[in-house]
Amino acid sequence: MPALALYWFRLDVDARPDEREWLSPQERDRAARFILPQHTRRFEAAHIQLRRLLGRELGQPPETLAFAFGANGKPELPRSSGLHFNLSHSGDIGLVGISHERELGVDVEAERRQLDGLGLANRFFTPRETAWLAALSPAARVRGFCRLWTCKEAWMKSSGQGMALPLDRAEVTLAANTPARLEVAGKELYVRELDLLPGYCAAVVMAEAPASLTLEPAASALAPAPPAP
Repeated sequence: MPALALYWFRLDVDARPDEREWLSPQERDRAARFILPQHTRRFEAAHIQLRRLLGRELGQPPETLAFAFGANGKPELPRSSGLHFNLSHSGDIGLVGISHERELGVDVEAERRQLDGLGLANRFFTPRETAWLAALSPAARVRGFCRLWTCKEAWMKSSGQGMALPLDRAEVTLAANTPARLEVAGKELYVRELDLLPGYCAAVVMAEAPASLTLEPAASALAPAPPAP
């Protein structure tokens, strides 16, 4: 396995009864709290895929995996496993990152045209980021905001502190034909934007660049969900 393996997958699928048994009581309780059936289905599919991928890597049944939680709620495996991971999902797409080297954060977001991206940037982003976003056309601004947000969200998740961190502490630089850059307190971190499907933005962040990286769709035994009535 490469030092950093990234897997994306669709969430518009139905889990089999035996796959639902892989989930812990806590995961099943969280899934049951959603009001809309599609949200329950997406949650189950994402966490089943996470268990499938980690179980395969560790050589153990998915249902035997036990997660601990950091001070800010980030799930983790026992230190003896030697694995770091992170899960993100948005809309009908999920993303899992698995690393043998160090902590990581991943984020995937569906583009949302109804958001006031420039208004949010004025409140929470750095002046340079906001100026870059304001210079884009209204149509391009939707994706521009999405790209900035995924890089920042992945950074917050990589730190283990999540939304406890101010968004403007990290500055993302996006330029045409140039890889994204991410700087925190004068130190550059590793960030890579990921090309998954049209209408989605995704990114991974680590303290340093991995020795090797793969990005591929995850094989799934889950069945496609029936069309909505």
